[in-house]
This record gives sequence, C-alpha cells and structure tokens, in this order.
Amino acid sequence: HTLASRDYWFITIPAGFLLMFAVGAMTQTQPIFQMVGLGDSYQTIMFGICAAGLVGSYVLGIIDTKIGTKKSMIMATVLMVISGILGLIGAKTNQGALVVVAFIILGLFMGASSNYTVSAAAQYWRREDFPSVFAVLNPIANLIQAFGPMLIANLLFGTAGIPGVFIACGVAGIVSVILMCAFSPKNVKLTDDKYRKAAGKPLDDELAHRL
Repeated sequence: HTLASRDYWFITIPAGFLLMFAVGAMTQTQPIFQMVGLGDSYQTIMFGICAAGLVGSYVLGIIDTKIGTKKSMIMATVLMVISGILGLIGAKTNQGALVVVAFIILGLFMGASSNYTVSAAAQYWRREDFPSVFAVLNPIANLIQAFGPMLIANLLFGTAGIPGVFIACGVAGIVSVILMCAFSPKNVKLTDDKYRKAAGKPLDDELAHRL
C-alpha cells in the first residue's frame, strides 16, 4: 500500500536525489578542484564545505522539525538547483571560485539530506506504520544514492566533464522541486484512511495535527 501511494514516490525520489549528488559529488572533489586550478587550496576548500554541511544540517533540521519536512526538502532541492547553475557557469567560464561556491551550497543540503528519510516517514505516516514505511522509503532512497559515485565519475571523466556534473545536479534539483511541490500530506492521510477503513481499523485524527 505504501509503494502504491503517489506521494510516497513524490518524497522518496527527491530524498534519493539529494543523497545521490551530496555523496556522488563529494567522491570527486579532489579531481574537480584540480581541473579548475584549485588543487593547492583543496584542504581549505574542504574545510569550508564541511562548515557548510554543519550549518545546513542545523538550519534545515530546525526547519524540518519546526515547520515541516516538505518545506525543508523544498529548500534543500532549491539549493541543489542553485548549486547546479553556479557550478555550470563556473565550469563553462573557468571561474574556479564559482565552482567552490557551488560546492559550498551543495554542502548546505548535504548536511541535511541523510535525515529526510527518517523525518518524512515519521511526520507524514502514522506512528504505528513508521517501521513499515521507513523500511521501504529509506532503502529505495539509498538505492538511488548508490548510483551517485558511478554517475558523477562517468560524467566527470567522460565527454561531459565538470559541466555535465552540474547539469545533472541542476536537472535532478528541478525534478525534485516539482515532486516536492506536488507532494500532499493530506493525500497521504486520505490514502491511509482508505486502507484503514477497508481493514476495519478506526479512522482517528492522529495525523491531523501534523498535516
């Protein structure tokens, strides 16, 4: 029933894309910065990305818990789009500083991306259903993530180069923003209520205060 819900896919695919590019891009930071002439500054740049990850994890985490996972994920996916655009411009114009900024922005959503599979399952499905929902949401998001290092490496060392990496990041970000805007917590409850009614379970308001 969870896998049959459109909203399950609307939130799982963006969660997977966030993880895919956070993990995938980070596996190739050294060759990317060498290609743009910043190999000597690699340690300093990585420190900056690490700091951005800490800030992003905290700020997006606060938004996640105080305002909602949907809004936090929309912000994270918008950051993915911005990272893709700035990185593409930097790669095309050979401006290493823009590529660094793109990675700093990537670090912001990287810091929060690993939390979303937990918070989505906890916030939008009933507590009694959390184990079963998380058991399919987290593995599929991480399956998407698993292709990240291979995808980034193939793009970077193939004909696409650095621009191809950021084009892919931007496109995945746009798709993710669209899916997250289409995600409906209310529809999750309506779908859940339909199956509960068919199973003879009570239709309580447990989810109402969270939608």
